[in-house]
Amino acid sequence: MKKFLMVVFLLIGIVGAGAGYYLFYYKPKQELANQAAKVDEKNDEIEEGEPQSIVEIKPENMEFYVDVEKLGIREAANLDTFVERYLYKGDKVRLLEKKNGWGRVSAYFVYEQGGPEIAEWIPLEGLVEDAPIITPEERKKTVQGYISESDDLIQFEEMFLKTTDKLLNDGSCSPVDFEELGGWVKSTKYAGRDVYFIYCGGMKLADKIYLDVRTGEVFY
Repeated sequence: MKKFLMVVFLLIGIVGAGAGYYLFYYKPKQELANQAAKVDEKNDEIEEGEPQSIVEIKPENMEFYVDVEKLGIREAANLDTFVERYLYKGDKVRLLEKKNGWGRVSAYFVYEQGGPEIAEWIPLEGLVEDAPIITPEERKKTVQGYISESDDLIQFEEMFLKTTDKLLNDGSCSPVDFEELGGWVKSTKYAGRDVYFIYCGGMKLADKIYLDVRTGEVFY
């Protein structure tokens, strides 16, 4: 009888221990695992439903337009250095480098062995990102400045202005061509005709462009 009771008590103890393990250890642990799984599922749904936006990093703008009447190109980033040539209002320019308020517009060159690297620079303060709007009045004033020392300017100004503007727009001439001579020069080659000339692209005979101000004919 005693052995029977001992077996019964032993079975009861085993059952109680199993119940305690389930209630106080396994069940709470399983509930925590289930909760964690639900949280992971919600996070996955959020990630799938609302993808994070990728911020696009745009490259720095290096294309500009000249916004002053005349902008000097120099062989160093210094206003005291010699002006090699000019850019004019409305000209488009692409920079290769920006540094201390200056923009580099050419590659680096070494003119003598062991010498310094030299490049062409322009000040950034004369540049804008959008092409400037040049009114007809502004354009006329600019062209007038190019031909202000032309021979017989008062008499033939309108023809000089019209022809000069055309030659500039089609690329036959540049502003510096007119600035070197101050404008149109009376030709002595064509007797009996009102013909004037300008040099464009050089000072050789082949660079001479003639204008008959009476007919508007341009010839070479």
